Amino acid sequence: MTWTIQSTDLRRRVREVLARVRVQREPVVVRSYGTPQAVIIPYEDFEEYEEWRSSRRKRAAWLAELGRIAEEVSVRAALSSDDAATLTREAIRDTRQK
Repeated sequence: MTWTIQSTDLRRRVREVLARVRVQREPVVVRSYGTPQAVIIPYEDFEEYEEWRSSRRKRAAWLAELGRIAEEVSVRAALSSDDAATLTREAIRDTRQK
């Protein structure tokens, strides 16, 4: 369950909040004027999140490179854009299956 706290209360109860996050592994949403501003999570969860973000960036870069290669191949082979897109989708599908 996610706990929510106002930023003014957080200042007064920071030790309690950190203990709750650390011991109970419960995320805490910090609100200011009723609007969510931040989330406090256990450090281990943050590390996992950072790893996930890194893998997503690498995947996006890889797919962009694959798109550039497909475009270059289609120009050299005089393929239509549709043919190049089909080849790209097939390469992505084949990679996911491995």
